[in-house]
Amino acid sequence: MYKRYSVRILIIILSTIPVMALFTGCATDLPFGPDDPVVRPAPGIVLVALQDAYESMSIEAYTNLLHPDYRFMFADPLKVAYERDDDLASTRRMFSGVDQKNSAGQDAPAVASIAFNSLKILEDWEPVDADEVTWSDETEVWRAVIRYGFVLNLKNGRKISAGGRQIVYAVAVKTEDWDGSLYWRWQLLGQRDQ
Repeated sequence: MYKRYSVRILIIILSTIPVMALFTGCATDLPFGPDDPVVRPAPGIVLVALQDAYESMSIEAYTNLLHPDYRFMFADPLKVAYERDDDLASTRRMFSGVDQKNSAGQDAPAVASIAFNSLKILEDWEPVDADEVTWSDETEVWRAVIRYGFVLNLKNGRKISAGGRQIVYAVAVKTEDWDGSLYWRWQLLGQRDQ
């Protein structure tokens, strides 16, 4: 009899794990009303999601994070900005775990893992002036200045460090959940190297 109850308890515990995982996975998509005076928007959640996507090397999480109008702008004004599809293609190759060729045609070893050593907000989130975001029709955009640093651990044992300063842009978008209900979540609208 004790064994039967133990098995039932174990089944209950094991059946709740996927449900808990579902709620944990949605923790960065908390519903809020952008005009709700009680709930202050928290665009900083996009930085948590960005770090999580990189460290887990999850292209699905990264794709879900990027707004359809996403743009990555380089510090070099002569370098053409990456649109969303360009950025996703580049990141997909990095996350793939497969050896690649770089732009010069040289072998580039696969990335085994990515670890952030810093991700710090230098200038806190603030609403953006209407003329600053020219690549999107979004009107309620937030921006922050960050300093970041991470290490690419390559499969050949080498390490490559990357870091710098960026302006990041975030926007709250209304999203349809699996059951048809709507909720607000933050997406990354753009990044500008400094």
